[in-house]
Amino acid sequence: MPAGRPPTPTERKRLTGNPGGRPLPEPVVQLAAVAHLPPPPATLGDTGRTVWDRLWTAGQAWLSPTTDVDVLTRLCEAHDEREAMRDQVAADGYMVAGSMGQTRAHPLLAQIRVLEAQMTKWESLCGFTPTDRARLGYAEVKRASKLDALIARRQARAAGGE
Repeated sequence: MPAGRPPTPTERKRLTGNPGGRPLPEPVVQLAAVAHLPPPPATLGDTGRTVWDRLWTAGQAWLSPTTDVDVLTRLCEAHDEREAMRDQVAADGYMVAGSMGQTRAHPLLAQIRVLEAQMTKWESLCGFTPTDRARLGYAEVKRASKLDALIARRQARAAGGE
């Protein structure tokens, strides 16, 4: 990874302005879906399989089924592990008895935080954070305005002959 401050997402640059006057990259058009997404590994549970499908669908424009499958497998397995740990914390409670009878935070909470930090790194490597998408030159998140919705409805009516 390059050293220094990560680049500001294009979405944020558009919101805050561009004092340097440098041109902002044009949003990339969504590419057509890949015909076949890789099948989820047998090691994944229900949550991991759901995340697998979601990530491959979202990242099909830049992910490679031959080179990125291992890191995405680890990320999806981590989602399964996180869910299992959170279920255990929910069953035991956030506070548990310590070795001397004192009340303390559940030890899995620290493990969940460590796992979540690693998951964020894997997501970043795969281009699933706004900054990484900007670095790759892909998707710019744009919220549809009321005017955009009105224009779309008018175009739909005109096309439908109403």
